[in-house]
Amino acid sequence: MKKTKVRTSKILLWVVSAALVAILSVSLAFMGVALNRTKNLYKTDFSDLTGLANKTVLFIGDGMGENHIKTTETYYGERAFMRSLGADGFVTTFSNNVGIPTDSAAAGSALATGQKFNNGEVARHGGNNVKSVAEYAKEKGLGVGIVTTDNLYGATPASFSSHANNRGDTSEIIKGQINDVVDLYLGAGKGEYTKYKSQFESKGFTFATSFNDVGGSVLSNKLIMPFSSLPSEDGTADTPTLEMCTEFALKFMEARFPGGYFLMIEGAHIDKKSHKNDIIPMTKYLKSFDNSIKIAYDRLKDLDSAIIVTADHETGGLKYKDGETKDDIKNSLYTTKTHTGTNVKYFIFVKGLSADELKAIIPEKIDNTDVNRIARALLAA
Repeated sequence: MKKTKVRTSKILLWVVSAALVAILSVSLAFMGVALNRTKNLYKTDFSDLTGLANKTVLFIGDGMGENHIKTTETYYGERAFMRSLGADGFVTTFSNNVGIPTDSAAAGSALATGQKFNNGEVARHGGNNVKSVAEYAKEKGLGVGIVTTDNLYGATPASFSSHANNRGDTSEIIKGQINDVVDLYLGAGKGEYTKYKSQFESKGFTFATSFNDVGGSVLSNKLIMPFSSLPSEDGTADTPTLEMCTEFALKFMEARFPGGYFLMIEGAHIDKKSHKNDIIPMTKYLKSFDNSIKIAYDRLKDLDSAIIVTADHETGGLKYKDGETKDDIKNSLYTTKTHTGTNVKYFIFVKGLSADELKAIIPEKIDNTDVNRIARALLAA
């Protein structure tokens, strides 16, 4: 009996020891992954871009992987305009979380601030607000605009305009957006933002919910326009497309801030439709996003300007094989309804620099924190 107890104790000790070793091994493996993927962060020198573009527009295609672009090109039978901008490459999107893909809050915050975050955090880490490129731009006296097809309190626009412990803290995000940093808000969320109408107006904002409500006097005020929705096609003054909002935003910023501005424009429904594996509507929103990039390029190409296009992450694990035809573009090309860790594309135009000159400054593979550093260098912010 005594020998049996001893044997049982030894077995239990062995099992516990093995479990502890396994846990330790996994922990060390995760630590190794975390250290390995962050070892090259913040090392690229972008100083050659300093002050080259006092008007910088950052386009973010939420959930837009390279295969989303290829799929849209095949569906419409034409090359995406964004490919013609100049230099291009790939962007890593990981957050502080190991073993799972980033979410839009952590990725948006990295793009906005140049630092890494935990999933869910909105430009705030460990209880401390982290300054965004929008805040740096405003400190230099530049204009700031935020445009999105998402609710304006969504993770990406919030990362550039507010601070919160969690992306779900809608009230805190909106209250944080009632600030002296952002001059223009265009996006969805009419029902929620109407509750804060008087507070925005007390901060000098004109509050409107339709382009029909906006007169010439708006150019002397800050402006927030929360719409009920932003469709991919057939927009109206009450429910405009991203193309309509891009055109309006550029006119507004040029009139109000001819000396320079930072403008973030997000196409959020590439992600939303990909979460549903709804591929044809996704291509329509991506086409609208690409059209908006061309609108910006046509207006800014002769000015001291820059256009950066990227994504916060890939959604849907979209598969695409060269040689696909329009008839092959089906929902079954998606492999998941969640985010993936796949690297996403970047495209960049800087007035006065050729593609080769840009490639000599910007590596083919960068991190999402580098996008912020590039934007700040261009603005000298």
